[in-house]
Amino acid sequence: MNINKRMNRLFTMLIFAALLFSGCRNIPHDPTKTPTMSEAEMMQAAQETASVILAMTQTQDAILHPSATPLPTDTPTPAFTATSALPAIPPTATKETLPYYSVGNKSCYVQQKGGGVQSAYVPFDQLYLEVCYENQGSGTWNQNFSCKVIVNDGGSTSPQSVLLGKTVSNGQKACFSFNQNMAGHELGSHYSQFALTDDSGNILTNGYQSCYWTVQ
Repeated sequence: MNINKRMNRLFTMLIFAALLFSGCRNIPHDPTKTPTMSEAEMMQAAQETASVILAMTQTQDAILHPSATPLPTDTPTPAFTATSALPAIPPTATKETLPYYSVGNKSCYVQQKGGGVQSAYVPFDQLYLEVCYENQGSGTWNQNFSCKVIVNDGGSTSPQSVLLGKTVSNGQKACFSFNQNMAGHELGSHYSQFALTDDSGNILTNGYQSCYWTVQ
């Protein structure tokens, strides 16, 4: 409180000093002459005095009442929301539905009787043919399934049909044996074709199989 009073007194003294200084500036240098001031000079002196008083008043107010510096605003940290990882659900295994009768792998084995497998045969060679089928269905092949000749090379393939004679379940193999009485009169490629049938004589899907050999 004492500081404010002292500051007020100091500024009051400064204001009087400013007024005095402003008035002295307008005293003529030659004291013998009667001081005269024009209306413009009087207005200028009044404006200067008012400006000095206003500046000192603003300075005093700034000293006595300093503006508070605003504190920095804290930016709130966004809350972290923990996301729980859901366990992965394994896909449900779908069991494959197999057709009742279905043929898988097929093969044909050709060899010369008494001479084994050859890269080529002569026309009058007698051949042994073995045709095999894999059961890939859910049903069981019964003993009345058979394999029959569809294309007979030179009419020399026999017999025309061979019974299975046993049961063959899924994943097992059924093989049928045929004779080729002669490899063939003509040189070049030869073949006979066979088909697997059920006990009603119907050819199974994918039941065709061909056996190839060469005559030279």
